[in-house]
Amino acid sequence: MRKFTLLVAFVLAVVSAGVVSAQVRGKGRLQGFITDKATGKPVEGAVVTVSLGSGSTLPVITKSDSKGHWSALGLTTGQWNIDIVAPGYQTARGSASVSEMTPSPALQTAIVPEAKQEAAVAATVAPTPLVPKEAVDAINEGQSLLKVHAGEPVTGADGTSHPATADEARDAAKKAVADFEKALPMVPVDKPEAKQIHDQLQQVMAQAYFRAGDLPKAIGMLETITAADPANTASAALLANLYLQNGQLDAGKALLEKLPPDTIKDPTVYINVGILFLNKKSPADAATYFTKAIAMDPKSGDGYYYRALSYAQLKKTAEARSDFEQVLALSPDTPEAKDAKAMLAALPAK
Repeated sequence: MRKFTLLVAFVLAVVSAGVVSAQVRGKGRLQGFITDKATGKPVEGAVVTVSLGSGSTLPVITKSDSKGHWSALGLTTGQWNIDIVAPGYQTARGSASVSEMTPSPALQTAIVPEAKQEAAVAATVAPTPLVPKEAVDAINEGQSLLKVHAGEPVTGADGTSHPATADEARDAAKKAVADFEKALPMVPVDKPEAKQIHDQLQQVMAQAYFRAGDLPKAIGMLETITAADPANTASAALLANLYLQNGQLDAGKALLEKLPPDTIKDPTVYINVGILFLNKKSPADAATYFTKAIAMDPKSGDGYYYRALSYAQLKKTAEARSDFEQVLALSPDTPEAKDAKAMLAALPAK
């Protein structure tokens, strides 16, 4: 199954025709498959928005079919943002490079059910003499706002229920950020009980910044968390991912290399990091992380497939051919196998 780096709950970017001066279309294409991360089953009806960050081209909006497949045609060369919204799942955002000259490999996105995200939010804060009621109320209100997810029912001002839009989810996250920023200075750190609330609040604030679309502040908060608690490897791993997503390749790579070897237990993490490096045109670094994924799960074709793409970019034809052949041997009935056959045929003769 193809993996695609996802970051939780970024807002769906929709650019109106009135803002964009012209709709420029090219010959490039992106496609992918969306699955439920928990079950591996296809997700039908997910809204996929493909857009250029510059806003110079109208976004392409499409939906996944019964097999979880989606495609976007008429793209120009460049780095395109990909936003995925599906009812009952965390909103996801990634990016991919498009070339009008070279076909892009299909992407597979494993999206996470909402229930998993809610588990990351700290429990409702109970009143305590150490934390003012005003701060407690703000924290609890902020956490309630973070429960607003695109596609899930919300009650409007008129009392009627409707599925929340991506804009509504983003606006709720922004209001949650305001609540948390108001509360944080009022939570003392000189008592263990209050400090625990303070630390939990910082974790939730990083999530809120992320969902509000403020990647720099999400990074800043995670930097604060990891500096205060270097043993918090979960936060460090997330920070490394955000560095990479933000284009800070050196910082992300350096932080990943500092993590204890047993921090990463899922090979998907290395595959996703490798894809980020591929998208940033760093195939040598990408191959390093795909090799790590293969070491963790040598019977999966995913790592071999993406490492083969890296080797092909590095013009290491023999290594690319060997990995594509491994994909055919390990995953003969997957979309990767179909692509691998095409790639093998396109590689220079031995």
